[in-house]
Amino acid sequence: MSLRSRVAGRAEELLRYCRANGYNTHIALFVDLSRHSGLNRFVVWSFDDERAVIVAPVSHGSGSCKRHCRSCYAQVSNEDGSHLSSVGRALISERYEGSYGVAYRLDGLDASNSNLRSRCVVLHGWEHTTSYPIWPLATVGSFGCPVLSQRVMARVDDILKQESGVVLMTFM
Repeated sequence: MSLRSRVAGRAEELLRYCRANGYNTHIALFVDLSRHSGLNRFVVWSFDDERAVIVAPVSHGSGSCKRHCRSCYAQVSNEDGSHLSSVGRALISERYEGSYGVAYRLDGLDASNSNLRSRCVVLHGWEHTTSYPIWPLATVGSFGCPVLSQRVMARVDDILKQESGVVLMTFM
Protein backbone atom coordinates (compact mmCIF):
# COMPACT_ATOMS: atom_id res chain seq x y z
CA MET A 1 0.00 0.00 0.00
CA SER A 2 1.33 3.46 -0.88
CA LEU A 3 2.25 6.09 1.69
CA ARG A 4 -0.56 8.37 0.52
CA SER A 5 -3.11 5.55 0.84
CA ARG A 6 -1.91 4.66 4.34
CA VAL A 7 -2.03 8.30 5.44
CA ALA A 8 -5.44 8.91 3.82
CA GLY A 9 -6.89 6.08 5.90
CA ARG A 10 -5.33 7.44 9.09
CA ALA A 11 -6.41 10.99 8.19
CA GLU A 12 -10.10 10.08 8.41
CA GLU A 13 -9.54 8.65 11.90
CA LEU A 14 -7.46 11.64 12.99
CA LEU A 15 -9.97 14.18 11.66
CA ARG A 16 -12.70 12.60 13.82
CA TYR A 17 -10.34 12.77 16.82
CA CYS A 18 -9.45 16.42 16.13
CA ARG A 19 -13.10 17.42 15.79
CA ALA A 20 -14.03 15.64 19.02
CA ASN A 21 -11.14 17.17 20.98
CA GLY A 22 -10.94 20.70 19.57
CA TYR A 23 -7.72 20.31 17.60
CA ASN A 24 -6.93 21.66 14.13
CA THR A 25 -9.26 20.34 11.41
CA HIS A 26 -7.40 21.89 8.46
CA ILE A 27 -3.93 20.36 8.60
CA ALA A 28 -2.12 17.45 10.28
CA LEU A 29 1.30 15.83 10.16
CA PHE A 30 1.94 12.10 9.78
CA VAL A 31 4.99 9.84 10.11
CA ASP A 32 4.73 6.25 8.85
CA LEU A 33 7.49 4.41 10.70
CA SER A 34 6.67 1.13 8.95
CA ARG A 35 8.49 2.43 5.88
CA HIS A 36 12.24 2.23 5.26
CA SER A 37 13.95 5.38 6.53
CA GLY A 38 15.41 6.15 3.11
CA LEU A 39 11.91 6.54 1.65
CA ASN A 40 9.34 9.32 1.95
CA ARG A 41 7.38 8.72 5.14
CA PHE A 42 6.57 12.19 6.48
CA VAL A 43 3.38 13.86 5.25
CA VAL A 44 1.74 17.22 5.84
CA TRP A 45 -1.92 16.45 5.13
CA SER A 46 -4.64 18.92 4.19
CA PHE A 47 -7.96 17.78 5.66
CA ASP A 48 -9.65 20.46 3.52
CA ASP A 49 -8.27 19.15 0.22
CA GLU A 50 -7.89 15.51 1.36
CA ARG A 51 -4.35 15.35 0.01
CA ALA A 52 -0.69 15.46 0.91
CA VAL A 53 0.77 18.96 0.81
CA ILE A 54 4.36 17.94 1.64
CA VAL A 55 5.92 14.47 1.41
CA ALA A 56 9.51 13.86 2.53
CA PRO A 57 11.89 11.52 4.34
CA VAL A 58 12.13 11.85 8.13
CA SER A 59 14.61 10.41 10.60
CA HIS A 60 13.63 8.23 13.54
CA GLY A 61 15.20 7.37 16.88
CA SER A 62 18.27 5.21 16.51
CA GLY A 63 18.17 3.68 19.98
CA SER A 64 21.20 3.62 22.18
CA CYS A 65 23.65 2.76 19.39
CA LYS A 66 26.99 4.37 20.09
CA ARG A 67 28.57 4.45 16.62
CA HIS A 68 27.17 5.05 13.15
CA CYS A 69 23.80 3.48 13.86
CA ARG A 70 21.65 3.77 10.74
CA SER A 71 18.82 1.31 11.15
CA CYS A 72 16.53 1.36 8.13
CA TYR A 73 13.41 0.51 10.14
CA ALA A 74 12.27 2.08 13.39
CA GLN A 75 11.82 0.45 16.75
CA VAL A 76 9.59 2.34 19.16
CA SER A 77 9.51 3.11 22.87
CA ASN A 78 8.11 5.69 25.25
CA GLU A 79 10.88 5.14 27.79
CA ASP A 80 13.29 7.88 28.78
CA GLY A 81 16.82 7.11 27.61
CA SER A 82 15.69 4.69 24.90
CA HIS A 83 16.54 7.15 22.11
CA LEU A 84 13.72 5.55 20.13
CA SER A 85 10.74 7.15 18.43
CA SER A 86 7.25 6.84 19.91
CA VAL A 87 3.99 6.10 18.12
CA GLY A 88 0.69 7.89 18.72
CA ARG A 89 -0.84 11.34 18.44
CA ALA A 90 1.07 14.40 19.64
CA LEU A 91 0.11 18.03 19.86
CA ILE A 92 2.60 20.30 18.14
CA SER A 93 3.26 22.86 20.84
CA GLU A 94 5.48 25.91 21.18
CA ARG A 95 7.95 26.96 18.53
CA TYR A 96 11.48 27.83 19.62
CA GLU A 97 15.00 28.33 18.25
CA GLY A 98 17.30 25.55 19.44
CA SER A 99 20.72 24.20 18.56
CA TYR A 100 19.26 22.72 15.34
CA GLY A 101 17.35 25.89 14.41
CA VAL A 102 13.57 26.12 14.47
CA ALA A 103 11.94 23.37 16.49
CA TYR A 104 8.54 22.53 17.96
CA ARG A 105 7.93 20.87 21.29
CA LEU A 106 5.65 17.82 21.20
CA ASP A 107 3.11 16.82 23.81
CA GLY A 108 2.07 13.18 23.61
CA LEU A 109 -1.69 12.65 23.60
CA ASP A 110 -1.63 8.85 23.96
CA ALA A 111 -0.20 6.42 26.53
CA SER A 112 2.26 5.24 23.86
CA ASN A 113 3.91 8.68 23.63
CA SER A 114 3.04 10.39 26.91
CA ASN A 115 6.71 11.04 27.73
CA LEU A 116 7.60 13.03 24.59
CA ARG A 117 8.04 16.35 26.40
CA SER A 118 9.98 14.92 29.34
CA ARG A 119 12.19 13.02 26.87
CA CYS A 120 12.81 16.29 24.93
CA VAL A 121 11.52 14.71 21.72
CA VAL A 122 10.82 17.60 19.36
CA LEU A 123 10.13 18.19 15.66
CA HIS A 124 13.15 19.87 14.09
CA GLY A 125 15.35 20.12 11.03
CA TRP A 126 18.98 19.13 10.66
CA GLU A 127 21.54 19.70 7.95
CA HIS A 128 22.37 15.98 7.75
CA THR A 129 18.81 14.82 7.02
CA THR A 130 17.90 14.44 3.37
CA SER A 131 15.08 16.22 1.52
CA TYR A 132 14.75 13.42 -1.01
CA PRO A 133 14.47 9.62 -0.81
CA ILE A 134 17.86 7.91 -0.72
CA TRP A 135 16.69 4.28 -0.63
CA PRO A 136 18.32 1.77 -0.27
CA LEU A 137 20.42 3.96 2.03
CA ALA A 138 19.01 4.97 5.42
CA THR A 139 18.58 8.46 6.80
CA VAL A 140 20.58 9.57 9.80
CA GLY A 141 19.22 8.57 13.18
CA SER A 142 18.06 10.77 16.03
CA PHE A 143 17.51 10.39 19.79
CA GLY A 144 13.80 9.86 19.15
CA CYS A 145 12.93 13.08 17.37
CA PRO A 146 11.22 13.26 13.99
CA VAL A 147 13.95 15.10 12.08
CA LEU A 148 13.42 16.71 8.68
CA SER A 149 15.89 18.32 6.32
CA GLN A 150 16.35 22.03 6.94
CA ARG A 151 14.66 22.79 3.62
CA VAL A 152 11.57 20.71 4.42
CA MET A 153 11.49 22.01 8.00
CA ALA A 154 11.38 25.59 6.67
CA ARG A 155 8.30 24.70 4.60
CA VAL A 156 6.65 22.96 7.55
CA ASP A 157 7.48 25.93 9.78
CA ASP A 158 5.76 28.31 7.32
CA ILE A 159 2.60 26.20 7.67
CA LEU A 160 2.78 25.75 11.44
CA LYS A 161 3.28 29.48 12.06
CA GLN A 162 -0.18 30.03 10.53
CA GLU A 163 -1.97 27.21 12.37
CA SER A 164 -2.60 26.17 15.96
CA GLY A 165 -3.66 22.94 17.58
CA VAL A 166 -1.97 20.83 14.88
CA VAL A 167 -1.60 17.13 15.63
CA LEU A 168 1.26 14.88 14.52
CA MET A 169 0.32 11.20 14.20
CA THR A 170 3.17 8.70 14.16
CA PHE A 171 2.26 5.12 13.32
CA MET A 172 3.70 1.81 12.14
